[in-house]
Amino acid sequence: MLELQGFHRQISVFRLEADDWQTARDVRLSALTDSAAAFLGDEAAERGYNENQWRAELDVHVWFVARLDDKAVGLAKLNRSPDQSDGIHLEAMWVAPDVRRRGVGEVLVSALEATAASLGAQVLRLWVFTENRSARDFYLRLGYRGPLHPQKIEVNGRFRIEEEFEKRLG
Repeated sequence: MLELQGFHRQISVFRLEADDWQTARDVRLSALTDSAAAFLGDEAAERGYNENQWRAELDVHVWFVARLDDKAVGLAKLNRSPDQSDGIHLEAMWVAPDVRRRGVGEVLVSALEATAASLGAQVLRLWVFTENRSARDFYLRLGYRGPLHPQKIEVNGRFRIEEEFEKRLG
């Protein structure tokens, strides 16, 4: 658990395990409901995932939830899929709108960076849609380098451009 004191409130970050599947589901669905355009995921599809699918997701990838005053207010994951030839990626980053710009994102990213380094990663990469200026600015402030490589992808029936960012760890 990582903690940061600030704004007279305490931010705590916890790694989710398979038994935390309901928390992962609930916060992920909140993220998709709030900011669907920021993610590759599809809310309707993920809403239909059963317990076994959520547990499998938590077994394969490393998920963290951020809590502020015991309320889940953020989520992020490290994609460590074995078919990823280009390393570990930070994905699914979300902070609840009412607590943005209060340090929650920074604490979540710090936890993911430390975990990626402990798993042997020398570089942490992520992708951001070109129109998501606030996310781009956020990662640049945290020392990520980019945009490096653009790619055109189809998301929910339309084509979008996303750009890769990276940060050397350690």
